[in-house]
Amino acid sequence: MTTTKTKYEKLDALIIAAIVGSPIDFGSIYQRDVKKECERIADEENKARGLSRWHEIPGWRVLDRRLQAMRKAGKIRHTGKGWVPAQEAA
Repeated sequence: MTTTKTKYEKLDALIIAAIVGSPIDFGSIYQRDVKKECERIADEENKARGLSRWHEIPGWRVLDRRLQAMRKAGKIRHTGKGWVPAQEAA
């Protein structure tokens, strides 16, 4: 059986590592390594799509998409105070 890697695996791992502990807000997640990886993915997508500078996808939008995808997958939850791993939100 082969395991396929997605372009988001590293980012997902960084997000999970960032939200360990108390609820953390979006701005606090979008720092350092997470920000760097989001911007790398956004640059990749912008180049692949050939978007003009005015239509480019910003790095923070990549994080927003991943948070929502991970929420829908049941990996994380938003408590109103911030993001937490799903098992801590119960």
